[in-house]
Amino acid sequence: MNTRTLGTMLTIVGILAACGWAAGQNRNQQRGPSGAAAATAQLTAAEQANLLHMRNEEKLARDVYRTLGAKWNCSIFTNIAAAEQRHMDAVGMLITKYGLDDPVTDDTVGVFNASAFTTLYTTLTQTGSKSLLDALQVGVQIEQLDIADLKKALVETDKSDIEGVYGNLLRGSTNHLQAFTRGVESGGAACQNQGVTANTGNGKRAGNGACPSCGRGNGYGGRNGNGNQNGAGRGNGLQKRDGSCLMLTPAQS
Repeated sequence: MNTRTLGTMLTIVGILAACGWAAGQNRNQQRGPSGAAAATAQLTAAEQANLLHMRNEEKLARDVYRTLGAKWNCSIFTNIAAAEQRHMDAVGMLITKYGLDDPVTDDTVGVFNASAFTTLYTTLTQTGSKSLLDALQVGVQIEQLDIADLKKALVETDKSDIEGVYGNLLRGSTNHLQAFTRGVESGGAACQNQGVTANTGNGKRAGNGACPSCGRGNGYGGRNGNGNQNGAGRGNGLQKRDGSCLMLTPAQS
């Protein structure tokens, strides 16, 4: 190989190396801060605000349901809390994709970077801790709020990926609302035998003695489970129309 040929080959290798380096730099720039900024620029101010809001709102739902699930030991809360985690993750992926700053900097239950969500969490969990029926009503309120905000967010975006995520969340929230509504209408029957408390009054109703913890006998049992059954034992449960028992003791934290 003569000197001229060697020089030509070295020149070609240098050009190829330079092209490869430039291409790598371009890819890195797209993945780095400037790429994130470009992605963010694709969103309108409303789209950005809605993504951040929905991330916080899905966390609110998850945190409230986890807290009330632990309080009442009722599977409706724990099951839907798991779904809300998936909702959080879906919105989180969009936040990452578009280079936004994730508002969830601390994933601890009840901790938010916005005081409005902290206040909501406190108010809703306090209300839901009064009785099982109050807790189910809280679930209804949260899902109604979520549905309204998702519909608004859908109107304010034209991004197919965001529309897809919001659409899935909306269907999920609609199912959750139906579940909580059924729970309210049944007085919490779905949580029977799970050690929960019902929202009961001071009246009396007939009992058939089928529920040991509601007391035995053929007399009348108080709705709070402490009614006198022909003088026989006192219970701590609510005897339902079918004779089965809805326990009145909340889960121990």
